[in-house]
Amino acid sequence: MVERAPDGMRRFTMRREFDVSGVSGTGIVLEGVHFSTGVVVIHWLTPPPRGSISVFDDLEQFLSIHVRPHPDNRTVLRWEDGDEMVSQAAGAVIDVTEPEAADAADETPPVGAPAS
Repeated sequence: MVERAPDGMRRFTMRREFDVSGVSGTGIVLEGVHFSTGVVVIHWLTPPPRGSISVFDDLEQFLSIHVRPHPDNRTVLRWEDGDEMVSQAAGAVIDVTEPEAADAADETPPVGAPAS
């Protein structure tokens, strides 16, 4: 039998230091799951008590809609294993759990951008 989910799924939360739009708020604003198939499902924690659910084809699609367009929010995705992705100026998103990535934050192109 073929193992369909060899890597399993990863849970994460998204925290915003600022909310420029005034819609989602600050602090932890959503919780999400990145499935082994690449699909991302998020649960917005506003409006209470239910919030809303959204489904994305992959992590890149989610980042391109809810993180990169809002660099002033200073968004942090924190994975259950402690890995973090932090939005930077100009919409770049870096993985700060890799020491080299944190040291080269100013030189790191946005996720999915061609390397220079």
